[in-house]
Amino acid sequence: MRKKDVSSIRKEFKLDNTKLKLGDVVSIYVKGDIKQIIGTEKEFFERMDTEKQELYLKNFKKLLTGQLDSKVFELEFSDNKLGQNPTQKALLDTLQSSDFMEQVQAIAHKIISNCDYQTDYMISFLRGEVYIPTKIEPRSDESGIDDEVFSFRFFMGCINPVTIPKTALKFDFEVRTFKADIPMDVIINLTAPLDGFMFPSWQDNSADVNSVVYYSNKANTPNLEFLTKVLECDLHSTAQTEKEQFLEIVQEVAGKEIEPEKIANIYESVNYILTRNEEEENSEIPCVGLKDMEKILQSSGVENTQGLETAFMKITGTDKYEFKAPNIVPSFTGKSIKIENNTVSISVSPQDLKNIKQVKKDGRRYLLIEIDETANLEGFELSTETI
Repeated sequence: MRKKDVSSIRKEFKLDNTKLKLGDVVSIYVKGDIKQIIGTEKEFFERMDTEKQELYLKNFKKLLTGQLDSKVFELEFSDNKLGQNPTQKALLDTLQSSDFMEQVQAIAHKIISNCDYQTDYMISFLRGEVYIPTKIEPRSDESGIDDEVFSFRFFMGCINPVTIPKTALKFDFEVRTFKADIPMDVIINLTAPLDGFMFPSWQDNSADVNSVVYYSNKANTPNLEFLTKVLECDLHSTAQTEKEQFLEIVQEVAGKEIEPEKIANIYESVNYILTRNEEEENSEIPCVGLKDMEKILQSSGVENTQGLETAFMKITGTDKYEFKAPNIVPSFTGKSIKIENNTVSISVSPQDLKNIKQVKKDGRRYLLIEIDETANLEGFELSTETI
C-alpha cells in the first residue's frame, strides 16, 4: 500500500459525496477501570443529523491520516499462509454479515479483554463502500468519465478516549447566586483516536483481504497488544526503526565521521529510486536490499564497502532484508535534516547538504555553509568577513 492508495480513500470521506456510501454505525461505551460495556448504540449513517455525520466522518478519516509505517501501517495476518488466520476470517465475516452489530460486538469484547486504556473510552465501528472511477479516456462530450467504477467495501473500527468535564463554579442570573456546576455528560474525543483499523487494505484499485490497515495515535509507537491480540498481525519495522538501522549500517561501513556531501549523495540515490518508481507507475513500494545498498554507497563516494554484508546482517539479522525506500530518506520536497551539537542546531533540506562543510581553523571547528546571497538576521543583512 502506497501513500496515494491511502489518499485515494481518505479524500472520499466528506459529506454529500455520491461516491461514498456509509451504512451501519455502532458505538460502544466502555467503563475502562472495570472493563465493562455500559452502553451501545446502533444507527444508520444517513439517518443521523448533519452535525453528527460530520463528527463521525472526521473521526474515521483520521484513521487514514499520517505517515506510512509511522502512524498508518499496512499489516499482514500472522501465520496466514493457507488463509487460516481466525481474525482474518472474523473480519471477512463482519464485512459480509447481515448482522453487523453482533459481529462488531465480538471484536469489541476482544479489544476490552486484551487492551488497557487509561480512561473510559468509546469503540465505534463503521461499514461502507467507496466507488472509484477507472482510468478511461473521456469522450469529446465528456460523457463516460464515471461509466466504470471499482467498488471497495470496507469497515473500520476506532477507539476514542472519553474526557470527563471538570466541576466549575457558575453564576445563576435568575436567583443571583453562585453554584457548583456538576456536568452530567462526558465528552467523546473524536479528534484523537487511540487506535483504529480498516479492513480490508486497498492497493492499486483493488482490495487486499490478506492485509489490514492499522492506525496508531503515537508516531512510531504502535500498540503491540492491539496488533498481536486483537488484529493478530505481524509488525516488521516502523519507519523510524528502518531509518535508524539504515544509517547505522552506513556508519559501520563509512565510519562515524563522514562528509555532508556523501550523505547528500546517498539520499539523492535513494530518492532517484523513488522518483523512477513513480514515473513508471509501479504499484510496488520500492525497496533497498543489500546489493542495492552496496551500489548506493559506492556511487556516493564510499569506496571501501567490504564490511557492508557483515554490518547489514548484524543490524537486520539477515542478508535478505529490504528497507522500504520511503522510510530511509527525508522527503526532498518537505522534511529537513537537522545538524546540531551543544552550541548550534540548524535545519537544512537534503539537497543543500552539499553546500555544508565542517572546517578547522586555528584549532577551532567551524561550520561552513555556502550561500548564494546575503543572509538576514531579524531584518539585518549579515556583514561578510574574509577568511
